[in-house]
Amino acid sequence: MAFIGSINRFNEFRNDFLRDTGLTSVEANMGLYIQYVTARFADQNHRLLSNLSNEIQELQKVLKKV
Repeated sequence: MAFIGSINRFNEFRNDFLRDTGLTSVEANMGLYIQYVTARFADQNHRLLSNLSNEIQELQKVLKKV
């Protein structure tokens, strides 16, 4: 079963951001970093909802058999 919810990873994305963008400072690029984090959260939410939808479809198949 999918875990619903997420932990706050705002500060954990710093290294990923620097590696992905090639920039050297998060503080000097805070606007871009916030966009990056927002995109990562949006992707995480999309994956979570997609997995939830797939699990619901599988559950419907099982319930139809019962």
